[in-house]
Amino acid sequence: MTHTTVPPSGGELSSSGMPSPSPEPGREAPALEVAGIFKSFSQRGRSLPVLEQVSLTVKRQEFVSIVGPSGCGKSTLFQIIGGLIKPDEGAVRMNGAPATGQRGSVSYMPQQPALLPWRSIEDNVILARELKGAARGEAREEARRWLAKAGLGGFEKAYPHMLSGGMQQRAAFLRALLAPQELMLLDEPFSALDALTRSEMQRWLLELWEENRRSVLFITHSIEEALLLSSRIYVFSGRPGTVLHTVEVPFPRPRREEMTEHPEFLRLKRQLSGWMREEQAKGGALR
Repeated sequence: MTHTTVPPSGGELSSSGMPSPSPEPGREAPALEVAGIFKSFSQRGRSLPVLEQVSLTVKRQEFVSIVGPSGCGKSTLFQIIGGLIKPDEGAVRMNGAPATGQRGSVSYMPQQPALLPWRSIEDNVILARELKGAARGEAREEARRWLAKAGLGGFEKAYPHMLSGGMQQRAAFLRALLAPQELMLLDEPFSALDALTRSEMQRWLLELWEENRRSVLFITHSIEEALLLSSRIYVFSGRPGTVLHTVEVPFPRPRREEMTEHPEFLRLKRQLSGWMREEQAKGGALR
């Protein structure tokens, strides 16, 4: 299967909208390296390939997205990175060190908030730090600062059922953000939200990420969302999932919503949409 890398058209765009040279690649080890991952599952006595020769990289303080058809193995890849399952072949490295099958090395946010209903919002947010043995007083103080930044000030003692879906997602994101691990895995965290709330969450996430700059690998079905948030996008094929295309997103940071009207943004959106339609068509033909 062919793999293409799509560089930005004419180089990276400066804040004025003009091309500027790409930065020199850093010598620091990437936050995440996935190399040659193969994975299959047994189904009714037959082998079902899910991932095939998947390789990708997330540099430190970089926001990277994966887009691809449903069932292409994106969530399986997250389970492999998180050490929940082992690949049949291939390796995972974090910060230059072997991490295949190693648990507790990533911070993870699933599609649903998964907040514990018996814990207050503040107690949910500090959960990852508690599990790592952090002092409760210090963790609470930091959580309150971030809850205020997230527009959740005054809801520290509230319980999850008292919050809207968007507010619950903010709390879940803060829990992942305040976890001690450098790498965050975000698995379609906004997919269950309505369009308006999702748009608000994208703006909020951009602002918060700019301030914190954690290393992020993000799964989404929204091409516009991936282009708005990411420095690089990996486009997966249908099952078995493999990396078909790598797109370097040329827009400067901090990002603004007006960027979605830029001609280069629209060009990339059309290109990615075409690739996704092709993969979906192949899936339909196979069925």
